[in-house]
Amino acid sequence: MTEDWGRRYGRAARLGKNPSRPKTRIKETAEDIRLLLRYVHRYLPALRDGEQVQALRQIFVQNYCTDAQDRPKWRDAEDAGLPPSAVAIVSPYDVSARYARRGETRWKGFLAHVTESCDPDTPSVITDVTTTKAPVHDTKALAGILANLQHRDLLSKEHFVDGGYLSVALKQQVAREHGVGLVGPIRARSTRRSRKGTVFHREAFNIDWDAKQVTCPQGKVSRRWSTPPSLAPYVNVEFSPDGCRQCPVKTACTRTDARKVSFLPRDLYDIQSEARTEQQTQEWLSRYSLRAAIESTISEFVNGHGMRQCRYRSQDKAHVQHVLTAIAVNLERISTHLPPAPPRQPRHPTALQDFLDW
Repeated sequence: MTEDWGRRYGRAARLGKNPSRPKTRIKETAEDIRLLLRYVHRYLPALRDGEQVQALRQIFVQNYCTDAQDRPKWRDAEDAGLPPSAVAIVSPYDVSARYARRGETRWKGFLAHVTESCDPDTPSVITDVTTTKAPVHDTKALAGILANLQHRDLLSKEHFVDGGYLSVALKQQVAREHGVGLVGPIRARSTRRSRKGTVFHREAFNIDWDAKQVTCPQGKVSRRWSTPPSLAPYVNVEFSPDGCRQCPVKTACTRTDARKVSFLPRDLYDIQSEARTEQQTQEWLSRYSLRAAIESTISEFVNGHGMRQCRYRSQDKAHVQHVLTAIAVNLERISTHLPPAPPRQPRHPTALQDFLDW
């Protein structure tokens, strides 16, 4: 025991105004953790790589940093930076749980992806449940879902998904690798026209793929065509500043000296245009309405079976809970479609019962 440790813990605890809530000193708590880690590192090498010690070390590093005097202090976004949600430990009881936010919903834990059949003449049966970490995007989970369905020979010709699971590149990839058509809404345009109505959208420009030129609604031809290296395969087109400055509709087109247009490559652009046109028709809307049934399934999971409360720790055990919940839902649904049981016949009386009756 060091002298500093004895001075700190050799005196009586000092309580605040409320005796049931003693004062906690964050700096001393952080220093205690650091001293404990140093002690384990120096005198207990067998425990150094243990799960609990490593979890404590990660929690300390993610929440504290040291100042110029080598004193621990809280991390903040402006000074030392905070870890991203994908790696930040949010619970000392389950170090694999993560923080996530979807709109107004915030939670700590995991994310369950549910897939069910939607045939009109048969009961809707849950065919797959995939459990991921909470910050994992839906598009990253789709590959694992389709792989699970393919492994059990449960792939369908069409897979109705939410807009969060869908992108143009993913739609093409799934059709090429699995032969499955993803049915879902393609994200709307993000140009200023969709927000303020003051700019020409991309469909107003005529694209010549062979000549690698784009013509604007006023007949001006682009001067530059480039495909910069990036994760998203986009084509960038730029018009001449001299032509844009003299254009009579410049204020309704761009706020810069020259208009710049970005769009997908030719194969993805055709898929995007076709999908956006199709999803405006009443036939597509009626067909896509089948996906609404999965929302009632999620409500049944949450309100009927307590899906949003993990009963176990770690992602693997949480996945077991999700699978068992899906089995329970399937049993309930299948039982309602089974033929009624035959009336039960009374059992014949035994010899003793006949003797007693006699």
